[in-house]
Amino acid sequence: MNSPLFMGGDPPYRGSIEGGYASMLRFIAAHPNPWGWNPAQYCGMPTALIYLPLVHYLAAPLLWIVPGLDAAHAHRIVTTAFACLAPVSVFFFVRYFTRSRWWAFGAALSYTFFSPLYGLIEAISRDRGDVYLPWRLQVLVKYGEGPHTVGLALLPPALVAIWSAGASPGFRRLLIAAMMAAAVALTNWVAALALTLSVAAMLLTAAGMRKESGFRISRVIAAGALAWLLAAFWMTPAFIRNIAFNWTTDSLNFDLRTPQYALLGGCVASLVLLRLILLRYLPRETYLCFVTLACLLFGWIVQVRYSYGIDTIPESHRYALEFSMFLLLALFAWFRLAMRSGNGVTRFCAIGPAAVMLITGAPDALTYVSRSHEKWKPVPKEQTVEYRLARWLDERHPAGRVMASGGLRYRLNMWFDIPQVGGAFESGLSNRIPHQMAFRVRTGTGSAPGEEGRNAIVMMKSLGVEYVVVHGPASKEHYRDYKHPAEFEGLLEQVYREEGDVIYRIPFTSLAHLVRPDQLPGEFLRGYEPELARYVAAIGDNSVARLRVEWQGTRSLAIEGPIQAGHVISLQVSFDPGWTATQAGHSIRIDRDNIGFMVLHPAPASSARIEMRYNGTREQHLTALISALAWAGSIAGLSVSRRAKPEAA
Repeated sequence: MNSPLFMGGDPPYRGSIEGGYASMLRFIAAHPNPWGWNPAQYCGMPTALIYLPLVHYLAAPLLWIVPGLDAAHAHRIVTTAFACLAPVSVFFFVRYFTRSRWWAFGAALSYTFFSPLYGLIEAISRDRGDVYLPWRLQVLVKYGEGPHTVGLALLPPALVAIWSAGASPGFRRLLIAAMMAAAVALTNWVAALALTLSVAAMLLTAAGMRKESGFRISRVIAAGALAWLLAAFWMTPAFIRNIAFNWTTDSLNFDLRTPQYALLGGCVASLVLLRLILLRYLPRETYLCFVTLACLLFGWIVQVRYSYGIDTIPESHRYALEFSMFLLLALFAWFRLAMRSGNGVTRFCAIGPAAVMLITGAPDALTYVSRSHEKWKPVPKEQTVEYRLARWLDERHPAGRVMASGGLRYRLNMWFDIPQVGGAFESGLSNRIPHQMAFRVRTGTGSAPGEEGRNAIVMMKSLGVEYVVVHGPASKEHYRDYKHPAEFEGLLEQVYREEGDVIYRIPFTSLAHLVRPDQLPGEFLRGYEPELARYVAAIGDNSVARLRVEWQGTRSLAIEGPIQAGHVISLQVSFDPGWTATQAGHSIRIDRDNIGFMVLHPAPASSARIEMRYNGTREQHLTALISALAWAGSIAGLSVSRRAKPEAA
């Protein structure tokens, strides 16, 4: 039934962000060093900040061992495999807590075919269109939510492992819980927060029940701490900080204000009240309590978003996947409780609603099984406008960057190593100014009427852009996000036009320029027009010597040319403390300018060669050491615990 999801090609839904994940995978498969540098996206960024690594490193071996397999196909194979395994993880979850194969099988089968949110939330029902897929598959096909799908499949076994670690002694259970939690966290940020919220519901369930269940909250906390130690090589404090500050901006400018505080307070109060009620009337139904609390928690987040348009937490609508799963688990748990009752009326009252839900949901399930898959089959990439534009750009071998927008920026590096201003995941960025500039280029924000095009050109020159792609109203590209698509007419050389897509060329010489310190760009967002204009005039001054930049791989580059006294080098590559630079064997200072690019302070020379290399930051190396010690200690602890058992016996 899910065979089309394993096929190669481009998804038929042009709004899918799958190409962005495939772009990351393609780069990581070619350059797996986690302390490397990606020069192709966001004006350069560390490999470790591209995205959470698990899905990419699981899919990369497919590109190594299968000749001709493209990145999108490899990514799709891995994410679809986990989507197919999700009902198995639900079976495992229910089987562990209920000790019943039949109840577990029923829950897993229902999860496979039914999506209760279609009947509960009208917006979700409308969103499926005429492609009848369960919602967890619909978000994979339509929106490209691959990593979230993988995290969702890992969530139930992770919760089982964490509960087992809290309820039973032994280091082995603690280590398994930590490894599963780390796996979810290294998959997707939404899944990581979903795990955190689920564990909160678990701890609320276990509160005050240590005597009855033996559950120790301290062991769950210890498992969480060990999980971070095991994953610290990637989950560095800087990465976590970037996500914490950037995610709220990227999720439609989420902000914690009075409505959010009120909603969070109401959610917590409702959870506590429900826990007290269940503790009073059903004190031994631990599993039922857990899944019911989790259902209420995710239901609150999702229903408030869809009913009132207010986010309780960032991107609240994305937790519909977790809500759907826990809603189904809760329904089964209550149905199971009713069927165990000795009261025939109670059992009848449970069978009636269950039969109604089965009958109302059966048409969707039958349609999913029997309907043609043609509408959600991938299409050949050659048929897409994004591939045609990307191929045309690649044939020109641009030395500068491309200002791509919409779906093209997601897919561009899925096929070609073309440097661009944008990319696919900006929440991990430490330098967001180029991203903010790109937004102003597309929207004209901050420019006087009629000046949008001229100001956009100044900004693009300061970013090292050589080609800009504009999708007009007639374009077949899904995201046509230029507010003034004709703003460059008469200002730039038009080098390509097909239907509603136009490519313009911007004069470009190099990514490295000699400038005086007082000509460096001023602070962005404060009088940026005159400040950037002065900088752009300086880098375009033909009376100043030109510098050549040569990339030697992805983490090393060389700058060659004469260095005039009183000048610094403005290198249009994002600053990061992991970069080093040497001139004639001596280290030279690297600073950060107001665009977030590097400023080098070389010595004057008639002919200089400056060699730069990215080796990762001290923090990255320190956290890698912490992870290595944590893994070594965990293996040693596991060995000791195994030897201790026979001695105890």
